[in-house]
Amino acid sequence: MGAVIASKKIVDAIATGSGAFLHGFTYNAHAIALAAGRAVLPFVKKLTPSADSDESGTVASELHKSLNKLRDLKTVGDVRGVGLLMGIEFVADKSTKQPFDPKQNFAGRIGQAAAKLGLLVYPMQGSVDGTSGDHLLIAPPAVITPEQIDWSTLQLTKAIEETV
Repeated sequence: MGAVIASKKIVDAIATGSGAFLHGFTYNAHAIALAAGRAVLPFVKKLTPSADSDESGTVASELHKSLNKLRDLKTVGDVRGVGLLMGIEFVADKSTKQPFDPKQNFAGRIGQAAAKLGLLVYPMQGSVDGTSGDHLLIAPPAVITPEQIDWSTLQLTKAIEETV
């Protein structure tokens, strides 16, 4: 039933939007795959309660608490996410949310510094306008421990401070 509701929402969005059904890949930005994913999500949540960031005491809630400490750093503009998928946005100026010049490859440099410390993250650029905007994605496995979360946050803090 959920897939039918999601499919109707997609059709309605296309009809009231551009009228076009644009997608690039079968695994990414594909409306039918999205509808199927939304339909099974409640079942996946039941299978992986550790990834529920709204439930106190789960590793996902611990990850959110730990990574939110990064907000105190000068170049961290935002920390957000759901479950075990988190994003950290970097800014040149916190008060205006001005992004770094893309030529600085700020997120890429943090990713390299983190890798040298043994932490793998997903550095990305272009989140503001397709060119500007640096952020990292963090997506640990559901079996991560609170100790590993603390270690990861410490290494990421070091990588950010080293890059600044």
